[in-house]
Amino acid sequence: MTTTKVRHAIEILHKPGTECLLCPRLVAYREELRGLHPGWHNAPVLDFGPVDASLIVVGLAPGHKGGNRTGIPFFGDFSGEMLNGALTASGFAQYTDAAAPGQGIDPLDVRITNVVKCMPPKNAPKPAEILNCRPFFLESLHVSDATRAVVAVGRTAHEELLKAFELRRKDHPFAHGLEVQLRSSLRMFSSFHCSQYNVNTRRITAEQFTNVFLRVQSYLKSL
Repeated sequence: MTTTKVRHAIEILHKPGTECLLCPRLVAYREELRGLHPGWHNAPVLDFGPVDASLIVVGLAPGHKGGNRTGIPFFGDFSGEMLNGALTASGFAQYTDAAAPGQGIDPLDVRITNVVKCMPPKNAPKPAEILNCRPFFLESLHVSDATRAVVAVGRTAHEELLKAFELRRKDHPFAHGLEVQLRSSLRMFSSFHCSQYNVNTRRITAEQFTNVFLRVQSYLKSL
């Protein structure tokens, strides 16, 4: 564990290499994307943010034009814009340039990660691929005792966090706004995914998504 804030957590994490071969389907898709978009990241997307952040945000997997393109989870697409807005509004991050929010954020007290590190076809990893990536995901969760809250963005993130802490899904079914104590020092806040589809269908609004992070901030201040 470290007490020094760093921009990227990847220096100390057990992580997949850029040519990880654990999932043949994802390897084949990675090669296809490299041929189509040679200037993109097209490799496993690692954690972004301080190792000892108070908050971890967990998504499913890199987005096609988001993390898979930019190399930073939740950055470069609609979902990333939603998350950036929520994190800056709640004080966990600040825009690197307030006049140009599209340039990204400085993660002051948040680390962002995904259950699966590689872009899956149709944004849908298979169970075996989630299992293959689980050691990397678990280390992301346990790298620092300073973390006190985690936001699960979407059902799969919620369910994988329950598995990571040996809790049963039937005891904590996924719901937007649900809070679950994963262990005595770590609370999970679950949210519908901030995808463009969910926003367009009014499943979730920017305000509702931001409110999750405001609740997290209030919780942390109460400790």
